[in-house]
Amino acid sequence: MDGKLIVLEGIDGSGKSSSGIALTDTLNNMGIKSIYTFEPTHAYYGSKLRESMLSKDLKPEEELSLFIADRKEHIKHMIKPAIDDGYVIVLDRYMYSSIAYQGAKGIDKDYIYNLHKDFIVEPDLVFIFHLSIETALKRIMEKRGFVDRFENEHYLEEVDKIFYSFNAPYIHHIDASKDKKYISDELLNIMKESKMLPLNSLQ
Repeated sequence: MDGKLIVLEGIDGSGKSSSGIALTDTLNNMGIKSIYTFEPTHAYYGSKLRESMLSKDLKPEEELSLFIADRKEHIKHMIKPAIDDGYVIVLDRYMYSSIAYQGAKGIDKDYIYNLHKDFIVEPDLVFIFHLSIETALKRIMEKRGFVDRFENEHYLEEVDKIFYSFNAPYIHHIDASKDKKYISDELLNIMKESKMLPLNSLQ
């Protein structure tokens, strides 16, 4: 099959990362060459962002600039070449996260999108995971014992509202309170309905 870009979005703790890794493994086991990747990356700009997540040194505009710089490099050096080589890219976070997280801090959402227009690779499918903020924060604490500065309840409620506002035929909102098997089957069924998988692939 031709190369594709599948994006998984949602607040931390929603299960998107584990679902993305599982989806990548499933696709590879089906003979569909696939790569799981994420943003921010561990490259130069992404590393700067990760360092800032535990501090309050950066203004929202500075964070946004780093996210965009990291995304540009990710697309140029990894995502686009892999898609051109026929890989399915399963991407954990993309421009929708920038619109949601920086938009919730007061930056105009259309302005954020317009900063992406000249370089973005449009996704074939977007899965946005939704989970109650309380449950998501509980999962984060259980997993790593602390929350970073992006992870307070009121702020995440605003972020999730923006995630809910995304609406296009290729965008699918996922109830992340379901069990992992249910979600896995749901993602694969949506891919099949979108003609990204053979009709007999789930039989």
